[in-house]
Amino acid sequence: MSIREVKPERTFIIAEIGQNHQGDVSMAKALIREARLCGADAVKSQKRDIASMLTAEEYSRPYDSPHAFAATYGAHREALELSAQDYAELFEYAQEQEIEFFSSPWDVESARLLNDLGMSIFKVPSACLTHLELLEEIASFGKPMILSTGMSTLEEVDAAMAAVAGAQVTLMQCTSSYPSSFEAINLRVIPALAARYPEAVIGFSGHHRGVAVDVAAVALGARVIERHFTLDRTLKGSDHAASLESPGLSRLVRDIRACEAALGDGIKRVHAEEEPVKRKLRGERMVTVGKGSRRAA
Repeated sequence: MSIREVKPERTFIIAEIGQNHQGDVSMAKALIREARLCGADAVKSQKRDIASMLTAEEYSRPYDSPHAFAATYGAHREALELSAQDYAELFEYAQEQEIEFFSSPWDVESARLLNDLGMSIFKVPSACLTHLELLEEIASFGKPMILSTGMSTLEEVDAAMAAVAGAQVTLMQCTSSYPSSFEAINLRVIPALAARYPEAVIGFSGHHRGVAVDVAAVALGARVIERHFTLDRTLKGSDHAASLESPGLSRLVRDIRACEAALGDGIKRVHAEEEPVKRKLRGERMVTVGKGSRRAA
């Protein structure tokens, strides 16, 4: 299933691996394979051009976090990046696995690189929603865009939507905390976004615990769901603890598909599977009359 084919009756489910691949293309392949086995429609990573993003001072800043992969912040960020060759290899691998693979570029250089490699979907992370130059660059590619709205006001979302006017846009309700408290998720924003931006598909990107919230998001109209995914929540790295492992992602897919089936078409009717029960429990004793009922004589 492609995001171009998202329909009300079937949600597009994205396994966000971010940099949970640890900069290792083999681990990225394992994540893609596991996500497909769990039933996800797509896997998404992240791409940064570290040299253009950081000043020399930021690059050389000592980084002593327990999640550090190098002694300085710049070297740490470089260690987690996949190369252009890695991405080309992963696009081909995802095709073999029959699952979509795409990425979130954090800068114009990364967006151009991914476009040159043939990426078919672009996701703008919440941190970059106000980076209008990046949004305009991606919109110029003429490909589907996903905009995440964490940390943003409606006015900032309005400006982002204006910057990508004419593009095929999916707009994601999101709360950028890891993990997010249930009180901060605010799922009722989903129908509010649908009313404000009728030209967009509305989705939900979550960083919460469990999968019940995602099912509720679908019931409220979300057509795209994104959750962080990892092979092991105890691995080194800041995103693993707020991610789903394979059993959790499988439950997410299962419960969303059940919710889709249960939502139905909104037309009240007696279903075929009710008829035997109706005959058994009502028999000929009850005859419907208008809005009420009476016992048969």
